[in-house]
Amino acid sequence: SRVSEEGTATGSRRGDCIICYSAYDLAGHLPRRLYCGHTFCQACVRRLDTVAHEQRWVPCPQCRQSTPTPRGGVAMLDLDLAAFLAVRAEREPPRMEPQRPAPPKGSTAVTQQPARLRPTLGTQPHFPQPRRCCSCGLCWDTLDSPQV
Repeated sequence: SRVSEEGTATGSRRGDCIICYSAYDLAGHLPRRLYCGHTFCQACVRRLDTVAHEQRWVPCPQCRQSTPTPRGGVAMLDLDLAAFLAVRAEREPPRMEPQRPAPPKGSTAVTQQPARLRPTLGTQPHFPQPRRCCSCGLCWDTLDSPQV
């Protein structure tokens, strides 16, 4: 298969490393993004990691731009978040909203208060707003404090 400009191999899935054709996973084949923006699995990036000019570098096999290896190794490179979240979504079971247990058959479970038992609210109290000493909206004039 050929490599397209987007960094994916034509004929492979978006979740595959274009070097080893392994699917990204949550262990050894985590999708790691190089500084150039291309993504490869962590195992392949480890194999690409080389020493040049007393510094460790990862040369991109697509565009040949070098990425300095972080102090903690290739595991400290940024994850390709979109690929990582796609892998995680495939692997994890969907989250279900907790459901209330259904009432037993034949029971008359009350889920809402009957209208005749709801109190009538009538008119609601009105609380006066304190006066502002100016239009800034930050200071307030109260009866106990001097004007600002």
